[in-house]
Amino acid sequence: MFDFAKTLMIVDLENVKTSNRSFITFDPQNMNQMLYQLQNQRTDILICGAITDDRSIFFEQNGMVLIPFIFGNTDQILATLMNEKHRILDFRMAGVILNNFSSQKNFFYKIIKMRPERKRKYKFK
Repeated sequence: MFDFAKTLMIVDLENVKTSNRSFITFDPQNMNQMLYQLQNQRTDILICGAITDDRSIFFEQNGMVLIPFIFGNTDQILATLMNEKHRILDFRMAGVILNNFSSQKNFFYKIIKMRPERKRKYKFK
């Protein structure tokens, strides 16, 4: 669960390829410190598994694009995000029902529903 993670993998993507991977550690109870570290790394998107509402709201209100409830092989997830964003739901955690929080209010899910064909240069973290 993201709320208790002490380490995050940061992945830089440039020109639809992974250019760098690194790890950052932090105190999971200090959301301000975590946000500062992510912003310092120039993180645009946060991909995670389970996350509580208070943390998801905190990160989204502070400018992060959140893609929650994702599970699977990191390389496959990144490849799907770069090439077929609309298929990201293939990596949804088992048992997760996309409700008002994740499917209607979540910024990322709105983007892929409205413009699945749109290609952008992203720096995924």
